[in-house]
Amino acid sequence: MSRQCRSISVVVNPASAGGSTARLWPRAEAALRTAGFVLDVHITEGPNHATALAHKAGESGYHVVLYVGGDGTANEVANGLLQLPRQDRPALASLPRGSGGDFPRALGMRPGIEQAVARLKADRRLAIDVAHSTFSAPSRTSVDRAFINVADAGLGGVVVERVNQSRKPLGGTIAFLWGSLTSFWTYANTPMKIVVDSTIIHEGPTATAVIANGNYFGGGLRIAPAARFDDGFLDIVVVGDINKADLITQLPHLYRGTHVRHPKVSIFRGREVSVESAVPSPLDLDGEQPGYTPFHVSLEPGAIDVLI
Repeated sequence: MSRQCRSISVVVNPASAGGSTARLWPRAEAALRTAGFVLDVHITEGPNHATALAHKAGESGYHVVLYVGGDGTANEVANGLLQLPRQDRPALASLPRGSGGDFPRALGMRPGIEQAVARLKADRRLAIDVAHSTFSAPSRTSVDRAFINVADAGLGGVVVERVNQSRKPLGGTIAFLWGSLTSFWTYANTPMKIVVDSTIIHEGPTATAVIANGNYFGGGLRIAPAARFDDGFLDIVVVGDINKADLITQLPHLYRGTHVRHPKVSIFRGREVSVESAVPSPLDLDGEQPGYTPFHVSLEPGAIDVLI
């Protein structure tokens, strides 16, 4: 274990995983301290608090920030780190909790306390790309926010909003499956214009436009099978004017990543993406629904080190 990794700042979201993280944290803290780590622990108190805590950790000289929570917590912590100069950004470490878990899943991280301790001890790092985005908030003001895994405009935003409003008694995977099936029946495809690296790649009715840095979203859907965090590109998956029956039958293919063979699914790669829609379409950023189109995304390669 490197000296840099012994003292870590910890950001705990007690509300994640249906509130069970608050009960798990004392056991996790004991395991981390027993393993020899010096902890500076902070408990989040509401939205965007994790962003402020991560930024402060970097200003205080910490080399590692451990988030204990779901993909939304990981996103907030990453946004805090990105406010710092690249050379001053702590590495991002994970003790995954929450509903989706798609960010750690895409990186091959196993859940659990012992696995998180092992990653911190190994101090093995991957410099991942990060996507910076601009979109319209519910108040219609412009918002700048980064995402580290997957974002999409359209159906995905509807699903995430529905899932986040549910209690998830059977866990995240079932919640996302239920949210997807329910949303399929009520969602109407929206005319969109999608531009990748200054070229119009799609214009017309669209179910959803996915901009992927990692390859999983929606609680285990392998939406962008070829996406990699460190290749300097975004994978853009456009699901065009697909009908409701096809959406239902394609769901098993989404879990396997074989949906890409469908004639209404197109895949592109690029570093800058914009999505405009005839009416404001809801967005999904790392499992949260923060706003609406118009949506502009640009890539920062190798922006954050992640302990894997």
